[in-house]
Amino acid sequence: LNRKAKLHQVDIAERGAATRLEQIKPEILCHHAAQMDVRHSVADPTFDARVNILGFVNLLEAGKNSGLKKVIFASSGGAVYGEQETFPAAEDHLTRPASPYGVSKRAGELYLSYYYQAFGLPYTALRYANVYGPRQSTKGEAGVVAIFLSMLLQGKTPIINGDGRQTRDYVYVDDVVAANIAALQADFVGEGKRGHYRCFLPR
Repeated sequence: LNRKAKLHQVDIAERGAATRLEQIKPEILCHHAAQMDVRHSVADPTFDARVNILGFVNLLEAGKNSGLKKVIFASSGGAVYGEQETFPAAEDHLTRPASPYGVSKRAGELYLSYYYQAFGLPYTALRYANVYGPRQSTKGEAGVVAIFLSMLLQGKTPIINGDGRQTRDYVYVDDVVAANIAALQADFVGEGKRGHYRCFLPR
């Protein structure tokens, strides 16, 4: 942890998180807190909604009441689209989430649209592809890059299910950081204009 950073460990769905945010009064909320396991969202959609929807709204309400000026939201490239019709997916591709996780991420985007329309709160929703990079966990539904590298280092053989011709998009963590920094500095482009959502695909 950067020594200049202050860490507050709170449950974003609890009132304590809202109180802390109201005390800190940040200018920008860079929101990455989430229940991020698609399989867990299917097994327990109530928990997924509690964290990803109610938790986010809890912070938006606190921010609205304490002078928040912008929100950067970590959405999902694959999960909000569902079964894609075109590759790569353009920003205006239909969104048909096929999991509670995808539904919750799309709901977050829609809540941002509401808070902009109702309260003038600018935002950027960043639809990440599968993020990979140093220190990534190899547990659970972690990125396949970390899992495969870990298996190879142990002399094990990774298994690819299916016929081997399926594709996935990946984005390096440093590019995600650069995207967030750019979003912090960028002006809001407005509702209904291209660039309202940012999609990040591999280079």
